This record gives sequence, structure tokens and C-alpha cells, in this order.
Amino acid sequence: PNFPLDFKLRLVQASLQPGVSIAQLAREHDLNDTLLFNWRKQYRAGQLKALSPVATPVLLPVTLRTDESGLSPSMAGEIELILPKGRLRLQGRPDPDTLRLLLQELCA
Repeated sequence: PNFPLDFKLRLVQASLQPGVSIAQLAREHDLNDTLLFNWRKQYRAGQLKALSPVATPVLLPVTLRTDESGLSPSMAGEIELILPKGRLRLQGRPDPDTLRLLLQELCA
């Protein structure tokens, strides 16, 4: 069965208290102790956490510039994104699937 995340977290946190018997805690909740050990392992690896809420769509600022030839980037087949950690430049005409993936990653 699928257990709610808050239930898993509550048991993991209880199991991390000094002197707590994991086997006994699991039995008290009709669980196999191996399952509780797995949840603890996931918790320590940062894999047992609440899913982030559905992101609200946001509009990103866009600036169209012309190059030396007077063409805009869309006409020249080049997209350049200036991001906090660097720049991403796509040259050519990316297909719709590539653009969709790029936008999904930017909004993730």
C-alpha cells in the first residue's frame, strides 16, 4: 500500500529519537521493519520529502535585439538566454520539442 508522506515522515522522525526500537515502532504501526529502514534511508538521502506545489506560471522578460545584419534573433536562428549561472546560446532553428523542453527546464 501507499502510505501518506506525513505518516512516513512522522515514523522516520520518531525512529530517529534516541533509544527507540525501530522493530517495535514498526510493529506498533503494523509495518515491516525493513520498510521503515528503507524510509529512513530515503529520508537521509533527501528523497523522502514533500513534493513541491504546482508552480504558478510566470512570464519571463524577453528582449529582442538585432545583430549587425539588422535581423532579430528569431530571424537569424539564434536564441541566447542570460541566466544567473551563465549564458545558454542555441544556434539554428530549434524544433518545437527542443523549445518546449527548454521552457520546461527554465520553469522547473
